[in-house]
Amino acid sequence: MTAVLPVPVTTDGHATDAQLGRRRFWPPLIGLGVILGIWELGVRWSGVAPYVLPAPSRVVAAGVETAPVLGTHIRTTLTEAGLGLLLGATASVVLALIICVLPWFNQAVYPLLVFSQTVPTVVLAPLLIIWTGFGLLPKVIVVSLTVFFPMLVAIVSALDTAGRDLVEMVRGIGGSKRDALLLVRLPAALPAALGGLRIAATYTIGAAVVAEYMAGESGLGVYIQRSRKAFAVDQIFVAVAVIGLLTAVLFLLVDQLSRRVTPWQSP
Repeated sequence: MTAVLPVPVTTDGHATDAQLGRRRFWPPLIGLGVILGIWELGVRWSGVAPYVLPAPSRVVAAGVETAPVLGTHIRTTLTEAGLGLLLGATASVVLALIICVLPWFNQAVYPLLVFSQTVPTVVLAPLLIIWTGFGLLPKVIVVSLTVFFPMLVAIVSALDTAGRDLVEMVRGIGGSKRDALLLVRLPAALPAALGGLRIAATYTIGAAVVAEYMAGESGLGVYIQRSRKAFAVDQIFVAVAVIGLLTAVLFLLVDQLSRRVTPWQSP
């Protein structure tokens, strides 16, 4: 007879957050292991050339071999992504507040901002390089522009629809528009703003890498370009894996920030 171990639960009978996290963690990890195993065996049995499709074991070996150089490129990309995320998020919050407070500004500028999204941000990279040079600044601007619009749309939409009944109640008891903004609209719009930040965070690493393709002396984009020219496909896979890992970590950090700032929204 098999003994069944009891699952620790909270006082209200529900599983703890740590247990829920482990339950969500294992299925994708097992799925990834299966995919890597099939990839490894498929490459070994088929005899595909390493410069076409390297085995995962070869990718890991390339990552270990190039780790000292890779660390420098990672720091550069993280710097560009972090600064771009901070700049883009700050600009989107400020402009969303202006749009919310000044209706005429909303009518005049917001449609232009929406129209500007028909032009891919990457297309602007050559112009930014001409205007600002080949240093850190053009990459940060590309990342910030990528982050800016998703956050702006999320915040403006949330501010427009947040607590309309409560806003009317505040105005009805003699509160000003400023009171309604600070006491009702901003707190109600905070979850949506953080949701926009989570979405924007997933774009930052990729935007920084693409900007480095155009003109860069360091960064994961430069690492990929040099690996491509050397036909080092295993190193390209290393960079792809690092980009995915950094994006996931950045998303989780923003998600944890959102849960701490808005605990009432946590499941």
